[in-house]
Amino acid sequence: MAEHEWKYFRAGGSDQVRLRNGADIAALAGLDRKSWLVLSLPVKGVRFDVRFLELLDTDKDGRIRIDEVLGAIRFLQDRNVDLDTLFTPNAADAAALEELKTRRANSAALPLTAEEEKARTAWEAAGETDEIQVLGARTAAAEASLAAVEAVVDAYFTPAADMPLVTEEPSRRLPLADHLNPKYAEAIHRLDTDCVVPLLGERASIDYTEWQKLKAAFAPYRAHRAAKPVPHAALQAQLDDEERVLRYKMHLLAFLENFVNMKRLYRGREEALFQIGLLRLDAREFTLCFAVENETAHSALAGRSKCCVLYLNLTRANENAARTIGAVVTAGSTGRLYVGRKGVFLDRDGREWEAVVTKVVANQVSLAEAFWAPWKKVGEGIAALAAKFLGDKQSAALSSVTAGAQDAKMGGAALASSIAAIGIGIGMVGAALASILAAVSRLKPWQIPVAVGAVLLLVSLPSVILTAFRLRRRDLGAILNASGWAVNRPLFFSLAKARTFTRCVRVPWGSCLVWGLVVLLLLGGGAYYGCRMLLDEPVQPAERAQQAPGDS
Repeated sequence: MAEHEWKYFRAGGSDQVRLRNGADIAALAGLDRKSWLVLSLPVKGVRFDVRFLELLDTDKDGRIRIDEVLGAIRFLQDRNVDLDTLFTPNAADAAALEELKTRRANSAALPLTAEEEKARTAWEAAGETDEIQVLGARTAAAEASLAAVEAVVDAYFTPAADMPLVTEEPSRRLPLADHLNPKYAEAIHRLDTDCVVPLLGERASIDYTEWQKLKAAFAPYRAHRAAKPVPHAALQAQLDDEERVLRYKMHLLAFLENFVNMKRLYRGREEALFQIGLLRLDAREFTLCFAVENETAHSALAGRSKCCVLYLNLTRANENAARTIGAVVTAGSTGRLYVGRKGVFLDRDGREWEAVVTKVVANQVSLAEAFWAPWKKVGEGIAALAAKFLGDKQSAALSSVTAGAQDAKMGGAALASSIAAIGIGIGMVGAALASILAAVSRLKPWQIPVAVGAVLLLVSLPSVILTAFRLRRRDLGAILNASGWAVNRPLFFSLAKARTFTRCVRVPWGSCLVWGLVVLLLLGGGAYYGCRMLLDEPVQPAERAQQAPGDS
């Protein structure tokens, strides 16, 4: 069989595989895995069709890998689906999916067959034992109370497993009443009353061993529940198969363009998988917004991206749980981005959330910001020196006021010397300004902006050049890796693309900016000719008499 001829496109600093037709998709099984842009990604934290992701995650481990993607392609090929149809959206597929949902709902009302009724009766009888119904009629409710906090309690006891083999520290215990996070206090209380007290007896806390005993007590009940016969199993399997075909046809291509390559991010009009919404803040719209599970851990890795990243806490009036997201700043400036700054986040479902900045990973985001950065540092340095000088003088003045009468006589001379020193300083500053004005006055009008531009470039050009290299090395791949993705290639982006990721407000031409420029030019011209008039040498009377015509 001839080797497939791949076509590539350049984006993000790497050559990415182009998916042009069904033949390209069918040949992905033979594509070198080093050429795949993503090796695996988490199901949680991406904005996509939830049921599609559940079907694609065949091993139910919460991650999607290359083998599972190839399995989906083989599944469609085994059902004789033309892979070229993935490139042509078909409204009939969506209609068929809605019809399938109706058929699934109707199947629940179908009567059981004799074999199914017999299996159901046997299953119910097997579940009446004391081993399974460990708490009798309260077993189901108690198991639900345990399941509600199982994940967080397992996480609480996880550090104990990471400790050294021998430790002198006391074993970790979970309090059941005191020092609890209010978010989980009610659920822990139900765990105590429904599970701990009936099975272990009353106690103020439990340790890791007791927690494992609780879970083991409900293991038979859970195993029995999982073995419940599925009514109309053959029909359900057929419906599942049809749903898988429809959802793969509708969504597989979009997923591949976020997995094999990143066409949706760089060239598509639709958003990428990780883009969960739009943040409006500081007269800008940020489109590179992503879900964050652990802000501390994520920010520690996101710093390698060389991107400016905002971390925000989201709240909503009718939502109990808060959310944490990150937003990449790619254009504008960072001077007005600080912890506590508020904005509005619009998710992909159209819901608005109140957003508050909780952390800023600072990096320069534009060449304009880099241009003014040295001057900003100079201004801050001058302001700091001035504040220190004035603070010292104020302290000296306050201390002199409290001095005694005898010290006041001695302070007179000191005061006089201080006044003289200040006068000398003012004179030196005035002389320096006069020298600058004299130098400016000797320039021709067209030379003044050239000189100013030369000074600006001399100071700012090194900063701009260094920042330009840094901006071109900003890597979204590092941010996705911090979010749990296994990204195989860097995801750089150009300055032009950066302006599409972060959209700044645009003032229409012909607005007040034009008049401001006119006023600035008039003021500059007035200042120039004012300097010439002040600094030109006056004409002596004798010279004026000689220059006057007709005098004898």
